[in-house]
Parts: sequence; C-alpha cells; structure tokens
Amino acid sequence: MDTELREPVTTSYEEFGVSWIHRVLHKDRILHTIDQVLGDQIALGPIGAGPGRAFASVSFVGTYRPTTGELVPGELLTYAIDLPISVVFDLDLPLDRLTFNAEVVVPLVLVVHTEAPLRLRLELITPTEDQIGLELKTDTRRGAMLRKVAGLDAELRRFLLKVLDTELAKPYVRRATYLDMEELITEAWPAFTAQFLPRGAEDRKA
Repeated sequence: MDTELREPVTTSYEEFGVSWIHRVLHKDRILHTIDQVLGDQIALGPIGAGPGRAFASVSFVGTYRPTTGELVPGELLTYAIDLPISVVFDLDLPLDRLTFNAEVVVPLVLVVHTEAPLRLRLELITPTEDQIGLELKTDTRRGAMLRKVAGLDAELRRFLLKVLDTELAKPYVRRATYLDMEELITEAWPAFTAQFLPRGAEDRKA
C-alpha cells in the first residue's frame, strides 16, 4: 500500500532542538525511566528518632507504586511527579516495638536543563516535609496514642526525606540525571546506519 507523500515542513535549528527535547523526553518515557531507576523497593535504618535521636530507632521498608505526573507549562521542560510508596515503619522503643503502615505520596519536580556542548541535565527537586502525603495506620492502641503524643507523622516525614535524599544521592541515580547526547548517539550510531546502509552487492544494484 502506497504511503501518501507529504511536503516537508522546514523549521529552524532552535525550533528543532526544542521539539526534539520534548519528543525524546516525553512524559511517559520519563515516568517509565523513573520507575526503572528506582526499582521495586527501598529500605533504610535503623536510624535514631525522637529528642536527641536517642528516644527510639526507626526502620523503613517501602514498595514503590507506579509513578504518575503531568507536564508543567513553562520555558523549561518540567514535570510535576508523584511518587507513591507503600511503607512499613518499625519503631523500636526502649520497652516495645511498634509497626506502622503508611501510604505515602512524595511530590517531585523534574526540570530538564541543557548544557554545552550537547548534554541534558535532569534536575530533581525534592519536597518540603509538609508537602509529603502520609496516611499512617496502626492496629494497636499504644501506637495510636504514641502517634498523637509524639507527633509521629512529622517525625516520619522527616525520616522519609532522609531516605529520599540518600536514594537520590546514589551514583546510579546521579548517572541517570546526566545524559551526554553526543556520547549516546555515538554508541547508537551503528544501529542507526544499519537502517539505510547497503547490506551487500544486491542492495547496491537496486
């Protein structure tokens, strides 16, 4: 079946560059890449909590849920991203051990920057404590009482930020936020040229 031929639409280098960045780093690709980079689970602890970090220790195991996000209109390509995590907090007290379950939503902002000569830098902006969504549950009366008396929600939000900062500082995450396009294209060039270079003498006769 013949494909309808369309007249080419010319564009400037500047317009081409902007369009290329938006098309290559489209929302679904960004969200899928974040899911792949972060993996399935995150764990940290035990870390001291409470007054002087000596009152208790907290351990954290979180299971990542699919990331969601939306494009934020502006001069730079920007996405508002929600990172949902199902979390189990273990709180070790001097005379007891309590477990809390939480559904957490961590809002992130991803901004794409361009750097010379041909690099993309993905800046991840982390939230403040009060921006983190936290739905905390416990099955024990002692846990519910401690949550109110000790201001546990705020303490766990601080702990979550510590976990997030630790995770985003890891070398493999930092590597994912710097894309040297010249290097990537050089590595991929044989696959590109394989699409149009002749495969043998018969191709050259056509």
